[in-house]
Amino acid sequence: MAEIDDETPRSAVSASIQPLWRLHRVPAHVRQDKKYIYEPAMVPLGPYHQKEHPQLHLVEPLKNELLDMVCTDAVRKSFLLSKICERIHEIRHFYGGADDYDDKELSEMMLRDACFLKFVMDASQTNLIRQRLGMSGQSFMFGDTLMLENQIPLWLVSLIFPNYKSLMCHFLSDIVFGDDRMTQLPWENRWGVEPIHSLEALIHAYVVPHETHEISSTPKFLRFFNRCFQPKLEKKRPTTLWQKLNNSFRSATDLKAKGIHFRRSSNCLTDIQFFSFAFYAELRLPFFYISDVSKVFFSNAIAFEMSPEARDPTYGMTTYFTFMKTLIHNVNDVKVLREKGILYSLLTRDEEVVELFKSIDTYGLATTIYFTGVKARIEEHCNNKGRTWMADLINTKFQSPWTVMALAAAAFLLCLTFLQTYYTINPATN
Repeated sequence: MAEIDDETPRSAVSASIQPLWRLHRVPAHVRQDKKYIYEPAMVPLGPYHQKEHPQLHLVEPLKNELLDMVCTDAVRKSFLLSKICERIHEIRHFYGGADDYDDKELSEMMLRDACFLKFVMDASQTNLIRQRLGMSGQSFMFGDTLMLENQIPLWLVSLIFPNYKSLMCHFLSDIVFGDDRMTQLPWENRWGVEPIHSLEALIHAYVVPHETHEISSTPKFLRFFNRCFQPKLEKKRPTTLWQKLNNSFRSATDLKAKGIHFRRSSNCLTDIQFFSFAFYAELRLPFFYISDVSKVFFSNAIAFEMSPEARDPTYGMTTYFTFMKTLIHNVNDVKVLREKGILYSLLTRDEEVVELFKSIDTYGLATTIYFTGVKARIEEHCNNKGRTWMADLINTKFQSPWTVMALAAAAFLLCLTFLQTYYTINPATN
């Protein structure tokens, strides 16, 4: 991994002059019958679920142990608590008051939880958490840290950990890419302000484009075609709102049957592109990693995008899942995308992947900001009789290489017969 500039982030210094944000709770109609998605099972962070949590007797000793590892002496602990107390009004606003705790209790809670979150983000320090909670407890713990109502202000982590930028780059890169390629935080060039909490940071990592080998591997002729001919296609977009929001195009297997090939684009969930030529079309989709905690994370990410504190209301995550729901109907669709390296899964069966996409509710929320042109061009391709007829001919008649060889041999013999007949009728003269 390239060397990272570990300068102390400006968030811990300048946040006081930024607008105060609030951590809104998940609405009752969204959380109904989904307690396991929106309420922490193992580790409560912040005041929303702290009191009377059933696992508190297991977690609090661990939090105190991690606190002692960060605050190696009483002087440092007192210093950090004083810095937190200076902004206690901001923390209270963040949690809508937190009236069940006095300033001292709330400050100590924030410091303990910030130390815990720091160790969760640092992959090299998770062994201690595993030893105290066990493998199953660690799995639930990680899912808990992805819940909207279980967030703490991210500036607290930057306060206790000087190498905050390096920590966040490693944490986000490990989750999104599975390696250490990220050297710049996604929001640095886009807004220049820190995310509110770690959940928002992960959302930015998924929807903000990164320069990767996937993007640079786009064939030059496709990039040239996209640059030169895309504007002409834009004029053919649907003009009515209902046409723009219409999800009439088919599943992945249906699109494959129409001659549309699938290929990876990048990790950015908004990086979906479509190219159509005479008898060939390509749909480029971001690669996507699915695990046991994916439902928890993406459900809470969508809940965050719908909440008032979302500062970039483009609903990139929500719109992506709305798009993918139209592609994934059954296990055959999952197989098509998995074979192309678009879907990676730790789940046991493809049926579980199908169920995952069906179970993540987008509540009918999607915008026309993303993918409108992509859907329009897919529809245009699929409605073209000549292209789809040729694709069907290739898929049904020329799937075997022996069939292609037989056709070539027949064409060669036909040419020889034609030449023989021609020279028989018109013999060459000296």
